[in-house]
Amino acid sequence: MTDKVCDAELIILLRKSKTRQMVLEYLVSIYPESSYPSEIARKIDLRLNEVCGALNGSPNRYKEKNSLVKLGLVKKEQTKSSYLYTATDKGCKIWKLINK
Repeated sequence: MTDKVCDAELIILLRKSKTRQMVLEYLVSIYPESSYPSEIARKIDLRLNEVCGALNGSPNRYKEKNSLVKLGLVKKEQTKSSYLYTATDKGCKIWKLINK
C-alpha cells in the first residue's frame, strides 16, 4: 500500500512539471545509458538551466526535494569533470505508469 501511495505522489509531482517529464522521458528512452545535462538539454530542446533545475533543483524554480535525483527517479554519478545522469528502475517504472 505504501508503494502505491508513494507512486501516486510521484506521478502527481511529475504531472506538475513538463520539464521534469521531458527530462525523465529522455533518460528512460536511453536507459540504461547515461547522459550529461548539456546533451539532455540539446536532445529535448530545453535550456541547460531548466534541465539542471529539474534534475537537482534550483532556488528560483524547482524545489530540491522535488528534483528527479532527490525523488529517486534519476541517479547522479560524478565523473572527473562533470556529472552523468541515468534513469533508475524506479524512474522507468513511474514513467510507464504515467503513460498507461
